[in-house]
Amino acid sequence: MRLSAAPADRTLHDAAEAWRARDPAHAVAWQQAERAWRAVAFATPAETHVDRATADEAAVSKVSSLTRTPRTRTSRWMTVAVSLLAVLALSFSAPSLIGNFGADHATGTAEHRSVGLQDGSTVELGAASAIDVDFSSTTRAVRLLRGEAFFSVKPGDARAFTVHAGEVSVVVTGTAFNVRIDEGAVAVLVEHGSVEVTMPGRVPGTEAKTPILQNLKAGDQLVSRPDGSIEQSRVPVVEAGSWRRHRLFVEGATVGEVINDLRRYDRGWIVVTDEALLRRRVTGLYDLRDPTEALRVLVGPFRAQVRPVPPLLTLVSGP
Repeated sequence: MRLSAAPADRTLHDAAEAWRARDPAHAVAWQQAERAWRAVAFATPAETHVDRATADEAAVSKVSSLTRTPRTRTSRWMTVAVSLLAVLALSFSAPSLIGNFGADHATGTAEHRSVGLQDGSTVELGAASAIDVDFSSTTRAVRLLRGEAFFSVKPGDARAFTVHAGEVSVVVTGTAFNVRIDEGAVAVLVEHGSVEVTMPGRVPGTEAKTPILQNLKAGDQLVSRPDGSIEQSRVPVVEAGSWRRHRLFVEGATVGEVINDLRRYDRGWIVVTDEALLRRRVTGLYDLRDPTEALRVLVGPFRAQVRPVPPLLTLVSGP
């Protein structure tokens, strides 16, 4: 909106280009915003470095459009509103549809589902999650495509049970544990029994990665991040898979990571305007049945504000 309002502002365009270049996800988000912008019949904000004459013509055009009859203006804005709602609906559903493509089992926003596997094991899928199952005469393998899942593996089967999530593999014989994947980071938390986790670890002093094997027992939590860093901690066993009881327990997580979890339970769109807030770390217990109130509890200690914008948007801003 700012770019369209000031098409000749080179400083503003340079700032937008720098933001897009800072992270591949920014470029993707920008493309989605452009599609939404075009869908509601506005000029795309990607049209940069417009000269002053063109800007003046555009301004005259906007003024002229405001002088149309009330009926015409009402009709146009009704079309814009309907189009925008359609784009928003697609933006919420498309990622889920893409993430579920090819999955054997999947859930939607705020949905939990229990899946019985052919060996007698059980997988409880969290909200907005998906898995692919591959059983054969020699292997039992499940790939977590997105979201999180709690596995209760039936013992007594000679085939090892392996869960793959990103670059992390968890091998068990009979145990119960939770696995979550979020923007490439994989967290494993064991409720009982033990598991063997293989993951890429960063070689000290270099950017290289090497496979690392780690054994976890009840109460152990391990987080493997895309940069090769690994965090391990002890967590109360009762909190393993606490989302199954509509509770989100986190210890030392960033606000951004917690918000990503809450997004899977919120049917709208959570937007955070303070990037520094996302890096703050928290330990707490949050109610997944009320994502908006959970957001307030989450960011309240940092004096941040949560502002619902009905019907689909929630804004989180700094103090």
